[in-house]
Amino acid sequence: MNKALMTAMAAGAILGVGVVTTRGTQAHADAKSDIQAAQNKVNAAKAKFDKLSKGTKVTEVQGGIPADLQKQITDAQNNIVNSQNSLASAKKDLQYYLDQKEVLQKQLDAANAKVNATSDNDPSYQQVLTDFYTAQYASQDNDAQIANAQGWNKACGKYVQYYTDQLKALQDKAKSYGGKTVTVKKVDQATLAAAKKEYQAAVKELKDAKAGKANWKIPATSGHNKYTRKTAKKVVKKAKQLFKIDVKANKVYSYKTIALHKSGRKLEKKGTKIPVYKIVKKGHKGFYLIKGNRVITANKHDVMKIK
Repeated sequence: MNKALMTAMAAGAILGVGVVTTRGTQAHADAKSDIQAAQNKVNAAKAKFDKLSKGTKVTEVQGGIPADLQKQITDAQNNIVNSQNSLASAKKDLQYYLDQKEVLQKQLDAANAKVNATSDNDPSYQQVLTDFYTAQYASQDNDAQIANAQGWNKACGKYVQYYTDQLKALQDKAKSYGGKTVTVKKVDQATLAAAKKEYQAAVKELKDAKAGKANWKIPATSGHNKYTRKTAKKVVKKAKQLFKIDVKANKVYSYKTIALHKSGRKLEKKGTKIPVYKIVKKGHKGFYLIKGNRVITANKHDVMKIK
């Protein structure tokens, strides 16, 4: 019998043969769920990679166009995009100052009314007058910002039109070289590389899930197979405790499987001493196999190894 399989079965049988059967069934179900979820991720990542590999349709001018002319066309296209972005930003600024104008005007009206309502001989008159001039300055400054934003909007609009006209002229010039507008498919290599990396990670996850199923496959003890009640009892006698651990942290959980599903997890109280029967790995992380065929983290911040 496989040694790892015997150890896992023995640890599960500590609480009785019936517990082994129950835990084994649950482990099988969890492992199957993990594998299916990992397979779905692989399928989705593969579909995404295949789609990106085919590229996207792009309309461009091709033919006997000189390289410098093609560069001018590309530059004009980029200039249009940049000027459109600048125009959008200028419109946003203008709207902000227009919204502020109404607020500042109300503040100025209130300050003016307070000046008119305060006597020159009033001790607070000087402060009231200062508040009025402050509100007046803020309103005037905002008006200047509005004028500036309006001018910038107008300039950006002219740039957009200028580069649009320039692009059209360059494209018309390109036609004289026998160039023609065609639709081609282009692949974004950076996006494709990222999708490939995502696919490879999904494949590894599927591989780990399948390996996890092999690690946690516990045969049923009921029925007339070779793992009978009598056999299970014999294995229990051979089960070897490696060492014990002491739970150090307040929130340390043990899980039904190495997949670490929240469903069925159990909070292990701080200060609890727990026997360990096997050390297992998931990726770069270590775990301990404890009673009930459960796993718990081997992180030194959470648990401490004792004799």
